[in-house]
Amino acid sequence: MRMIKIQIPDKEERTKGFAALVRRGRVMCFRDNVFIIPEPGLDVLKSLGVHYLELGQGGLDYAQKAIRDTFAAQT
Repeated sequence: MRMIKIQIPDKEERTKGFAALVRRGRVMCFRDNVFIIPEPGLDVLKSLGVHYLELGQGGLDYAQKAIRDTFAAQT
């Protein structure tokens, strides 16, 4: 499954989009309003009219690397 790294800058849209995404699958949250979601989540955001910026994409290993990098930056 493809994982997509996105940013949702608008606070109201972010709240609406996040609430819809967490009901439908896994969402990884990072600083600066950045999320990694499964590719089908993009259709959910589009159906709600939520505007997002796509920052990258990859497989499950892409998402795992993002988590490792976040923890490494904190130490």
